[in-house]
Amino acid sequence: KNLWREEFKEEISDEKAERFSRLPKKEPKSTVRRLSGKVIYELEVPGVKDINDVLVNQLENSIEIKALGKDKVYSKTLNINLPVLNYKLFNDNLVIELMG
Repeated sequence: KNLWREEFKEEISDEKAERFSRLPKKEPKSTVRRLSGKVIYELEVPGVKDINDVLVNQLENSIEIKALGKDKVYSKTLNINLPVLNYKLFNDNLVIELMG
């Protein structure tokens, strides 16, 4: 089964938008690694079970990430201007692959 997100469609339902705004926010711990031609960010997001509960927004000079957990929203802004190639959930981590 392919764990990588197939498409980037950043529309969310009203119900999900309400949960994003209502739940407390927490900045996830993160690590970054450089591989040949790529930058890999790993964010700890325990409780996030579905890739559809993750928003990755490519902004002009940064990347905004929000992940909806059971009782909190993980929120992080990466001050980096690289294109997002893909992202997936793996073992309570959100793995984001950027073109580097």
